[in-house]
Amino acid sequence: MNINNKCINHLRCLSCEMITNANSGHPGVALGAATIFYALFKDHYFYDVKDHNFIARDRFVASAGHASALYYATAYMFNFGLNEDDLKNFRQIDSKTPGHPELGVTNFVETSTGPLGQGVANAVGMAIAESMLATRFNAQKFPVFDNYVYCFLGDGCLMEGVAQEALSLAGTLKLNKLILLYDYNNMTIDGKADIANAENIKKKFKSMHFNVIYVRNGNNYKSVTRAISRAKRCQNKPTIIIFKTIIGYGAENAGKNSIHGKPLSPKELSALKQNLGVKESFSLPRDVKEHVLKTSRKNSDLLEKWNNMFAVYKTANPELYKQLVAFMTNKQVDVTKLIRDDILEQDLSGRDANEIILNDIAQKMPRLVGGTADLASSTKVYLKNGGDYSSQNRKGKNIHYGVREHAMGAISNGLSLVLKSPVFCSTFLAFSNYMLPPIRMGAFMNLPIWYMFTHDSYKIGEDGPSHQSVEQLGTLRLIPNLNVYRPAFTQELYACYDLALNSQSPSAFILSRQTLKAQKTNYDNIKKGGYILSGDEGEVEILATGSEVELALKVKNMLESQEIKCVVASFPCTMQFDKQSQSYKDNILSRGKVLVSLEASDDNIWYKYIGKDGLRICVDKFGKSGKMSQLDEYFGMTINQVVKKIKNFLK
Repeated sequence: MNINNKCINHLRCLSCEMITNANSGHPGVALGAATIFYALFKDHYFYDVKDHNFIARDRFVASAGHASALYYATAYMFNFGLNEDDLKNFRQIDSKTPGHPELGVTNFVETSTGPLGQGVANAVGMAIAESMLATRFNAQKFPVFDNYVYCFLGDGCLMEGVAQEALSLAGTLKLNKLILLYDYNNMTIDGKADIANAENIKKKFKSMHFNVIYVRNGNNYKSVTRAISRAKRCQNKPTIIIFKTIIGYGAENAGKNSIHGKPLSPKELSALKQNLGVKESFSLPRDVKEHVLKTSRKNSDLLEKWNNMFAVYKTANPELYKQLVAFMTNKQVDVTKLIRDDILEQDLSGRDANEIILNDIAQKMPRLVGGTADLASSTKVYLKNGGDYSSQNRKGKNIHYGVREHAMGAISNGLSLVLKSPVFCSTFLAFSNYMLPPIRMGAFMNLPIWYMFTHDSYKIGEDGPSHQSVEQLGTLRLIPNLNVYRPAFTQELYACYDLALNSQSPSAFILSRQTLKAQKTNYDNIKKGGYILSGDEGEVEILATGSEVELALKVKNMLESQEIKCVVASFPCTMQFDKQSQSYKDNILSRGKVLVSLEASDDNIWYKYIGKDGLRICVDKFGKSGKMSQLDEYFGMTINQVVKKIKNFLK
């Protein structure tokens, strides 16, 4: 047996040993795709363990995150910082080897994966970011950014819509540094993949403007590594390499769907090891270690070569180097210095105010990029001086995602992971449902994504119930780590940006299409997430957000004309309010004998503040197509209707 095949067999057995030891995991992919991982890490993947944050490293994304045992075993083999105990603790709590790859838990993991297809779109975002950096900062004879994005995926990934959306865009954008490593074993959990998906993958990807390479035997090391070399030479298209593999290669149930996620028994593991000529347990023989050590040395040499090149680059291109340093430096933006009094005094919709503030912030943040799902003219989320990103203009800051909300969210995660800065994306609030999986993953990874959701309620009128949000606010507020902001006027939006810029967590800006009445209050109070806007103490205290704050103030005036004292509290961010001291929260929520929440959504979070004895005035049914005034009446959100509900409740 030659040394490369010996290394591959040890990867297979080491992966399965981890899975059997944990009695949990996926041996099918570990056995079938070991050659792909080995060839990539040995011959192509430029990553040096001594510098995890090297800016020009290759990125590897395991979109098929259930291949984690194989990923960790490969990383262990190539000295990426894992030891035998880490492998033995596979899938155990607080280990470096969780069930699916997690960002921040294991040093070499570039993005958290698990939900199939998400990693594919992350990789597309990373490739876009790489192209931006290369075009901006590479100089003749100085390829500072010349790295690749490799994405490992399987049949399941390509069935997910998010992957199709993202890859269609990748082909359009000619992202030639993106290389997909497709583990084509034609098997999923329930059986053969073609019972649900009989596509011609070659023709499909050619039609999406991909370079397509087919490897008939994905278990042949030389064929695999040569295919990756060919992919790297492609200059004008992304590449998919289709590796025909056998799920569970070498095991008793090879080629069967049952091997996908069922750990091998100790007896089956012993038979596998004997079949593949492996004697060691949770370790590697000396000749294997010595062989792969050459790869570590090669990557160290490549890094040293890059550093030497970069040292000359600084001298030869001083202005470009200065721009690169500025681009990669996280400068704090002081939002208070951007506040315009003339803007504060205008009645503006949330989307109009956001257009102004976002563009002002972008002038201070050279890395800020983003886009919309074909809605820039409606959401008004567009950097006016940023240019449009395309295959011809890699410097453009506005990305046209097309009508692809799901991909937009996941690509934004990939962009942020490389650029290490906020990234924005935008659509209507009702369509946020399309992108909940990447929003969840962005929150899970604590990525500073800015989701800008306009058309925030039923008040968009004639477009009807399909476009009128009801449950979305409540859904978004349930996602841990996601700060949801619904400002009631421009000053509140400034304060929300202030909070977002000082947080590593993602932010959802819920912005109105309808005009919001200009108001001014204490800026520091706004940043507490919930504060008293009008009144001191009363029989009634109304808690409101967004455009319902103006309604609450009008209700207050009518109640007080009828000798019912009222207090209005604005809650632009319930998550931020929850972070305040208990004494502050008690003070804000004790100004009225009866607490009333008023919001054009169906969110039970308000019971946390108003209690079981409070009154929740909400929108808990789908809307209709009609004028805003008609819809106000239909939903019971007129001044008279709200006053009547409160007075009836007080009886």
